[in-house]
Amino acid sequence: MAKNAKDNTPINVCAIVPVYRHEKASRSVVEKLVSYNIPVILIDDGNAPEGHEILVQIVKEFPHVNLVTHAVNRGKGGAVRTGMETAVNMGFTHALQVDADGQHDMEAIPFFVKAAQKHPKDMICAFPQYDDSVPTAREKGRKITNFWIAVETLSKQIPDAMCGFRVYPLKKSWPIVRRFRNNRMGFDIEVLVRLSWAGLVMRFYPIKVNYPEDGVSNFRMFHDNVAISLTHSMLFFGMLVRLPMILGRRLFCKK
Repeated sequence: MAKNAKDNTPINVCAIVPVYRHEKASRSVVEKLVSYNIPVILIDDGNAPEGHEILVQIVKEFPHVNLVTHAVNRGKGGAVRTGMETAVNMGFTHALQVDADGQHDMEAIPFFVKAAQKHPKDMICAFPQYDDSVPTAREKGRKITNFWIAVETLSKQIPDAMCGFRVYPLKKSWPIVRRFRNNRMGFDIEVLVRLSWAGLVMRFYPIKVNYPEDGVSNFRMFHDNVAISLTHSMLFFGMLVRLPMILGRRLFCKK
């Protein structure tokens, strides 16, 4: 447990790692988290029996690692929600969401934890710094999503909503996330928009992202692009409903 240098607010950070078809890669992710003394909540999101056994062995090998198992795949959003609920029930105040495939620079973990200690009431989010391994479709999709995020929040507060490396202040974020029904790829996008609507301050910091050549992708080109498009449509109309509230908050903050 660490304390905020400004107001001595104690924070208790764990890591949430959703795992689906990345059980082998998740071992190095867990190893790095444990090396930083961060408790880990692994979410087995409906992996095959052999994948489940790998995760069981990881839990046995490393201390302070808990495993929660979904009998069937619920999607990334469903896995993160389960992880957040588990974290709240275990008494953690903050949850670091980390992808299991190891694409994020794990050396950045201490910096993000310190940022959460300094700003315990805010969302601490990663802004991806891609290398040449980034898929072209991913980069184009990110630009399109960034445009719609700006429209849906009426701001440029969120420069990236697709990077799955972020620290949630659970007291403020869990009451909103627990009501979600979006369990698939649109989750990472929707959660930031809805937390923005709720007035949560977000702070973005760069992180290096690498896509391994032999990496396993869970992204379904047609289905997930359709799902993300539907998410943006829903959020756009949600913004219209909340327009007076959003504009009123902006005017109030300027005074």
